[in-house]
Amino acid sequence: MNDKILLYIGLMAIITYLTRFPMLVISSRLEIPAWLKRGLAMVPVGVFSSMTIPPILFHTPNGTWSPEYMVAGTAALAVGLWKKQIVWALLAGVVVIALWRQLAAFF
Repeated sequence: MNDKILLYIGLMAIITYLTRFPMLVISSRLEIPAWLKRGLAMVPVGVFSSMTIPPILFHTPNGTWSPEYMVAGTAALAVGLWKKQIVWALLAGVVVIALWRQLAAFF
C-alpha cells in the first residue's frame, strides 16, 4: 500500500478527532437543554431523508421517474414506518434495489 495513502488516512483521522473533541468536552461538562436534545434527536431523520428523497424523486433518466428507485423508496418507507428504525429502512431500500437489478439482469 502506498505510504502517502496511510499518511492521508492518519491525517483525516486526526482532523476528524480534533473537530469533534471540543464538542465532546463541552457537552460532558454542561447540561444540554431539553429543547436542544429533542432537536438533536431529529438529526438522523433529517440526514436520512436528505440522502434518500432527492435520488428517488429527481433521478429521472429521459424525463421519467426510475421504477427501481420508486419501488425501493416505497419499500424503505414501508419498513421505516413499520419498524421505526432508520437502519432497517435503509437496508430494505438497498435490498430491494439490489434484487431489482439482479432480476433485471436475469430477464
